[in-house]
Amino acid sequence: MTTKTKKTILVIILSLITLTIGYFIAKNIVINKVENYISNLPEHLNLQYKSIDLDVLVGNFKLEAPLLTIKGKTTDKINTQLALETLSIEGVSYWNYWNNNTIDIENINVKSPKITHFYNKQVSSKDFNIQINNQVKIPVNIERFSVENAIIEIFDFNTETVLFKSDQLNMSTLKMRFNEDTFKAKIPFKFEDFNLSANQTFYVLNDFENLTVHKIEINKNNSIFTDLNIKTKYDKQELSKHLKVERDYYDLKVEEILVKDFRADFKNDSIFSFNSENIAIKNPNFNIYRDKLVADDFSEKEMYSKQLRDLNFDLKVKNVQIENASITYEEKMKAEKQAGKLLFSNLNAKIANLGNAYADSVTTTIDISSTFMDNSSLNVNWSFNVNNLADQFVFKADLGLLKASQMNQFMEPNLNIRLNGELQKTYFTIDGNTNTSNIDLKTKYQNFDVTVLKDNGKEKNKLLSSIVNLLVSSDSKDQADNFKKATVKDIQRIKHKSIFNFIWISIRSGLKEAML
Repeated sequence: MTTKTKKTILVIILSLITLTIGYFIAKNIVINKVENYISNLPEHLNLQYKSIDLDVLVGNFKLEAPLLTIKGKTTDKINTQLALETLSIEGVSYWNYWNNNTIDIENINVKSPKITHFYNKQVSSKDFNIQINNQVKIPVNIERFSVENAIIEIFDFNTETVLFKSDQLNMSTLKMRFNEDTFKAKIPFKFEDFNLSANQTFYVLNDFENLTVHKIEINKNNSIFTDLNIKTKYDKQELSKHLKVERDYYDLKVEEILVKDFRADFKNDSIFSFNSENIAIKNPNFNIYRDKLVADDFSEKEMYSKQLRDLNFDLKVKNVQIENASITYEEKMKAEKQAGKLLFSNLNAKIANLGNAYADSVTTTIDISSTFMDNSSLNVNWSFNVNNLADQFVFKADLGLLKASQMNQFMEPNLNIRLNGELQKTYFTIDGNTNTSNIDLKTKYQNFDVTVLKDNGKEKNKLLSSIVNLLVSSDSKDQADNFKKATVKDIQRIKHKSIFNFIWISIRSGLKEAML
């Protein structure tokens, strides 16, 4: 072996030793800096961990079993706690940091986080966002960010009751960007792709209703919600004990909701905007119960067009399909009797131009086909313009053969009336606004008989029944086309009652005019 060769080998060995020593020195320096930073966090922040692993050569960092606790600056109570199995950061580019003053990371993975947060209404989220933004000094680019098998729990700060919970949450994004421009936006980052899934999500909607969703799948443009349920947290009888004024009991179950081609953003960086080409709601089952023994709520009920117009965000959904729905409405008016019941089944609906962000000339239309009280076909066409300040609308419907006795499960317990006979075919058109309506109605019926019941709801009140049937025509055969027709104008809306009450009193006025 020549002297030159020996020198070369010695240089290589010394270089490797130097590099190795340098690597461990650099590793220890970085780890010491990280540990020093963690130990000098503000008093309301505490970060514990099992171990730190660092690969300086490839820019990888791994934190084992970190536990971050955030306390209130004044209360010294825990606001948020984040426990992870591991936090892995891979592929940090030193070159871009030194030359371009940017932090470029190939991958960040958060494994099995459990996030516990205590929501305090007195803490401003705006102040929190300012604090976060002030910590970000240079642009950050993350090629891939992912969260695996997360659990999120949010509790009320004062009562410690659960406000939100979601299990097995997984999320991933591609090409996430933080920079000077994004910091100023409502959403302080941009991304090119997004996927999220979660199981068993629970959310408290308000003081009375809770929302649960068995499975959620969301990507950048489409979403699927499986087995969704909105339900009053009390049973029907218990709810009445908690009410000062009447309120509906709800139990809505939806097999699946598909939201296609949606875009969610902030318009002019201030107003939230949601657009979608199509939303499909499959097999919803909606049970509604109202206890009329509870005091009336005399607050004004707004028309649907006004409710949409006054939303505090922009909504624009081109098409909504409701497939195979069923609705049961129960109303209890007398303590000693069961609630009256109305049934709608096999209900399919198409809603076009739903929202408040359309041009003035665009009309919202709702087309419905359903079965009423198990046997009668019911078709509805409903239209209104959200931008019309008078809340004008047109409600057209045709009702197929309805045996009057089918209405008795609602009429007898609530109105002490028993009906017999047939409404063979009924057509009506209601045009109205926020104050009044007009109705054109025609109906074909036969063998119509009204029995007024005694107070016990069982025996016939012969005198009142006779008087009523003297006033009510038993059939419509005296008309040329066997239809009795009626036009009633200026029907006054009862503004503390719902839009469906307005539709009903309009129909009632038309039937009364036609049949008496």
